[in-house]
Amino acid sequence: MRSQLQWQPQPIHNDISSRAAVLQSSLTWHQTTFSGIWFGGFESDDNVQDHPVTMLTRFDPGGFFPLHGHPGGEEILVLQGNFADETGVYPPGSYMLNPEGFIHRPYSDEGCLTFVKLRQHGGTTRQQVKTNIYELSWQPGAIPQIEVKPLYEQEGFPEKVWVERWQPGTALSNVVESEVKEIFVIEGAWSDELGDYPTGSWLRYSPNSPYSPSSATGCLVYVKTYPLNSTRFIVGKDFRQPFETTESCG
Repeated sequence: MRSQLQWQPQPIHNDISSRAAVLQSSLTWHQTTFSGIWFGGFESDDNVQDHPVTMLTRFDPGGFFPLHGHPGGEEILVLQGNFADETGVYPPGSYMLNPEGFIHRPYSDEGCLTFVKLRQHGGTTRQQVKTNIYELSWQPGAIPQIEVKPLYEQEGFPEKVWVERWQPGTALSNVVESEVKEIFVIEGAWSDELGDYPTGSWLRYSPNSPYSPSSATGCLVYVKTYPLNSTRFIVGKDFRQPFETTESCG
């Protein structure tokens, strides 16, 4: 873990047409103005919002956000501890896609760690998703060594989200994606020709750029795909939080 600093708006891996790979151990944890909340930014674009669009969010015990809205929606995957808001308490493995317009007041009594994606889920007709990846059934993948659990796919929206389980020793060669593909390593270790990526790592592969993924130990990964021309949701100047807060959370 690198030095703890006050978060300032900044660009981090903000060109979605380029490959990116970030290990959790290399993250800088930034203290925020919210009580007991820290950001570790994988991807940030200060032209889109003040804080990261893809990140780890760490709640200290008792940490909380004030009531706020999500004009561009959000995804949350609970990694450690219990995440909570007015709708319930969510243990590790909980996955939520909260659509545009959703409001809540998140907190964690015991502390928690979450993988979060913001401002990438515009559209008022998106379905809300609440599930737990550990409770879903595995389905066959493209090859016998890889199994999948779909999390989100909806007609009219380009994004697809699922989890994959790779058996130890699984290896593929010269994979070429037609869309942007993101990987977050939930358990185990993921590798490609450029390195090894343990639990907590985030990667983004650009379209039409071959890579050769593998997992010597086996792994569980979050996967998301979307077109290269996808845009981050830009909040209009007329947007107002449900109640005035010291900082926009959307």
